[in-house]
Amino acid sequence: MCTLIVLYGLVHDYPILVLHNRYLGRGTIECPPCRLPGRRDVFCPVDVASGGTWVGFNKSGLLVAITNQETEWDEAPARSRGLLALDLLEGCGSADEARGFLLDPDAKWDYRRGNFVVLDATAGWHVVWDRETYSERLDPGKHVVTTLTIVPGIEWTDRAERMWINAEKRRIRALQLLNGFQPSDVDSAIDALKAIASDHGSEKGPGSICYHNPTGEYVQTSSTIMAVARNIGDSRILYCPGNACENKYVDYSSLLKN
Repeated sequence: MCTLIVLYGLVHDYPILVLHNRYLGRGTIECPPCRLPGRRDVFCPVDVASGGTWVGFNKSGLLVAITNQETEWDEAPARSRGLLALDLLEGCGSADEARGFLLDPDAKWDYRRGNFVVLDATAGWHVVWDRETYSERLDPGKHVVTTLTIVPGIEWTDRAERMWINAEKRRIRALQLLNGFQPSDVDSAIDALKAIASDHGSEKGPGSICYHNPTGEYVQTSSTIMAVARNIGDSRILYCPGNACENKYVDYSSLLKN
């Protein structure tokens, strides 16, 4: 479960800004953002169990982010989508190239269903893996992706309906907070995303963007903010373990200088 917020094409020198609040099972262990060597350098946090990531970008300016698509639950997928994200970041140089890979019918069968957002400075796509695969171009603006995107032929299981109720609360709240917001520069955009990351709306709980569920199976494992600059070396990476209302963001932007 996750909430992904995208500010696309709104800040001239930083065409891509994202906030990814990640909610996962208790006991999940993450490594903070690091620099991964590959065919193209990759910058991302890492899930220790899978070795993959849920949000990251590469030196070509491609950003990849993933959330669940809660219309099906596979307890034992053949491969983690986090490893697929690394494949895209290491092997693709553009959003169009990453989208092309995700649209290949043979690409999806080893993985759970999911929402994939792939962005670069000139193109953005939201690809949904459900029973079928769906693709939508992301125009410049503000976008919110949660853990259930309604697509044609969706199957409303009891679990999907339960997940959708809280996901929709978070999506609507994020859009309310973004309404009328026009960032003047990257710092104001990051400050706004920090505020959204720690927002509880009308109630602190599983329906808030800053996710809390003391007795439940899931917790908020982290909050990550990434601002991908046209000059990649100027990009920004901030990571907060746990809940942003309780912990501080650490700036990992120096990874781009090494």
